[in-house]
Amino acid sequence: MAFINKKKEKTSAGGRAPNPAGGSAPHRILVVDDDASIRFFMAEFLKKEGFGFDIAGSGAEAIELLKAADYSLVLLDEKMPGMSGIDVLKEMRAGGMRMPVIMITAYGSRGLALKAMEEGAYDFFTKPVDIEVVRTVIKRALEKYELQVELEGLRYDLEESALRHEIIAESPSMRKALELARKVAQTDVTVFVSGESGSGKEIIARAVHRLSTRHDAPFVSVNCAAIPEGLLESELFGYEKGAFTGARHRHIGKFERAGGGTIFLDEIGDLTLNLQAKLLRVLQDRQIERLGGKAMVKVDIRVISATNKNISGLVKEGLFREDLFYRIKVFEIDVPPLRERKEDIPLLSAFFLRKYSAEIGKDIKGISGPAMRLLLGYRWQGNVREMENLFQRAIIVEEGNLIGEDTIAGIIEDRTETGPEATGGAMQAAKEAEEKRLIEDALVRARWRRQEAADILGISRKSLFLKMKKYGMGLRD
Repeated sequence: MAFINKKKEKTSAGGRAPNPAGGSAPHRILVVDDDASIRFFMAEFLKKEGFGFDIAGSGAEAIELLKAADYSLVLLDEKMPGMSGIDVLKEMRAGGMRMPVIMITAYGSRGLALKAMEEGAYDFFTKPVDIEVVRTVIKRALEKYELQVELEGLRYDLEESALRHEIIAESPSMRKALELARKVAQTDVTVFVSGESGSGKEIIARAVHRLSTRHDAPFVSVNCAAIPEGLLESELFGYEKGAFTGARHRHIGKFERAGGGTIFLDEIGDLTLNLQAKLLRVLQDRQIERLGGKAMVKVDIRVISATNKNISGLVKEGLFREDLFYRIKVFEIDVPPLRERKEDIPLLSAFFLRKYSAEIGKDIKGISGPAMRLLLGYRWQGNVREMENLFQRAIIVEEGNLIGEDTIAGIIEDRTETGPEATGGAMQAAKEAEEKRLIEDALVRARWRRQEAADILGISRKSLFLKMKKYGMGLRD
């Protein structure tokens, strides 16, 4: 049964004592030990020092307390029946708990203490307990914790400031999506971002990455719909030298390139069933196998996926694996379409106006009231991406220093006549651009020998010739 300090004197709101280490925030300490005499000793010591604290008599009890409350420091006995101190420490770190841990070890157990420090413990002291050693070690650990919190706060503030420049949102629905991104960023679970094309799914994925502990590692984005089916597997998993004709060297795929960081699989609903099975294996085992390889390669990555398709519908139709569906949809963030967050339209308009006026070299001062009313009433089938494209065109054609009603009306009329094909055309253009890039890459690696390049791409020589002709690429003998 946990022993909870009931002391009221000199406590702040919530029953926490002032910070004896000198900082302004109160500290609460968790003591975990199966020895009743140690628990009593530490309770008396912490009371005299003015700390708030909880006491647990087992590892399992400690885990429950850690889930229910915030602690600045954990004093943890290494040797306990059932769940050892090392086991508790591992579970804490796996759960994202980063507060300092001081191990309490028996005399002569220095080896176990050092092992604990390898697992992430801050320091240790041995039984019988020396009060001055305990006081010194706790003081240093709490100073470290305060510095850690301060640095994390500064990093978070910097990231928040950067994100405010990238993510323009005032609407409640978009703010909800951002708040979910902030919360899930502190974990390492798989995230699924849903929403229409052009609504900003990749921006949300990048926000999750930048606010996570993986922010210093790569963020690798893959558009599964834009890469031809025959090339996507080698792009994701890579291949070994000699895996096929023309594979003259090892190629590292996207999963490995994202090592330590995040991979964003956009339009995951376009994956073939074969690639879905391979992705499921990555999520289950955190390992990949390069094409032509024999050894499994471990990958430390966070997977974020997105699609504008109805994944549940694809599962029912047998076009998407149900087991993979549950793996990728651990935590879902829905990005609302622009037509459902009209509060963001004036902000986005001002942002695109500033950005593209500077890039195009025109001094456009603003947007007229009637023009803004047209923007607010428009359906925005292509969402934010369509708005960005509209402003680029509007700035080019506008002859005055204010975006007028006639300019916006003319562009909207053209788009209305074009219909939904405009969005489809943009997707096709993106797919062709990616195909052209991959062909160029294969040709360079094959030193412009077309048969070898075709082998790398997994297509016939004739197909390669026709694609090179289509993209206006130089044909060499």
